Amino acid sequence: MKNKLKQFVRDYIFGAGGLVIMTGVVSFAVYPTIGRVLGIEEQGRILFYMAVAGLLASTFGSGANYARMRHYAEEGTTKNGEYNIFLLLSLIPIALITLALSFLRRETPDLSLFFIILLIFLTNVRQYLDVEYRLKKNFVRFFFYYFSIACGYTAGLLLFYFLHASWILIFGLGEVFGISYVFMTGRVLRPPFFERTARSSGHFRTMSGISASFFLSDFVSASDRLLFPVLLTNGDELTSIYYYSSLVGKMMSLLSSPLNGVLSGYLANEKGGLRRKRFAQIILLMLGVWVLVSALALLGSHIFVWLFYRDFYEVSKPFFLLANAGQVLYFICNTMMVIVLRYMKERVQIIASAGYTAFFLLVTIPLIRHFGIRGMAWGILLANVLKFILYSVLGLLSPGGEQDEKGE
Repeated sequence: MKNKLKQFVRDYIFGAGGLVIMTGVVSFAVYPTIGRVLGIEEQGRILFYMAVAGLLASTFGSGANYARMRHYAEEGTTKNGEYNIFLLLSLIPIALITLALSFLRRETPDLSLFFIILLIFLTNVRQYLDVEYRLKKNFVRFFFYYFSIACGYTAGLLLFYFLHASWILIFGLGEVFGISYVFMTGRVLRPPFFERTARSSGHFRTMSGISASFFLSDFVSASDRLLFPVLLTNGDELTSIYYYSSLVGKMMSLLSSPLNGVLSGYLANEKGGLRRKRFAQIILLMLGVWVLVSALALLGSHIFVWLFYRDFYEVSKPFFLLANAGQVLYFICNTMMVIVLRYMKERVQIIASAGYTAFFLLVTIPLIRHFGIRGMAWGILLANVLKFILYSVLGLLSPGGEQDEKGE
């Protein structure tokens, strides 16, 4: 047991390290530079489209990723073909959704929109590809995968700053660097590209179900960058200000992403149900983490915004506590979702996510219209409190928990 715990901690450190470096490059170098060069409104527009990229990549890329982990846990083997086909088909909704959102922004489609769609597709593929290392629990290469993406972002940023290249190139190079690393070191991008298993039709249903669940759930995380430009005339400016207010909470809570990766890798190899007593302990632990990390994010926000966005410190400061608390709780809920997803049917997950998203929209849209940034912060916090309660109940009611408890 002691050796297993040591290995888990080691894997988490490597998993977190790469993501921290990648996120650090984006947060401390890429976006501050974009803001200085292009201004707050254009930065808000870029944040909007990168939120679309993050949402759709989380939807389809993570959907294929987590579905493959689940199939491996249940069947002991997987094939590349059905996941590659699913990713290729995802290009259709990616293009349609991006075009529709640009229309809602009242923008005229041009060549740059084509490259934005291509960037979103590459981000989608990159989001899926870390399954290569999670399946094998090779978190050293998982670290270098995200480190290579950070190197690509850095190279793109230099081209943007010194050669006045498009901002799309910054993120595009990062995705290309990451995809290239997987191609050189892994097997999920190697032929046969379209070989499928006998259960592929069921696997497509699972991928679709998990993707729908991720879309409903992760929409809330992206909403601070998606809703302002659609609902308010000065939406791009408000997008940037809310980004400054909540960013430290997002950065700190992104540590849950490698935790989710390590957890799913281990859960893929675990048999049996989820013990209720153990899940109750997880709930209490997550509540403690929420309070601690939110407090640290509040302190960090004062430092970060003062250093990198000093002109907007005073206007951002009133939202630090609410915005960060909501973002931290969101990612804590995602960790709980990874655990629950391993044991519950996809339809249960979809119903829970649909209820959560509907609640968020019904509450938050009126709040934004009346209270602007503060309304968004309250909406995200209230929705994630509901989400935490939902996953707590689902985890405690997961199949097999009672039997395992009796068998202890």
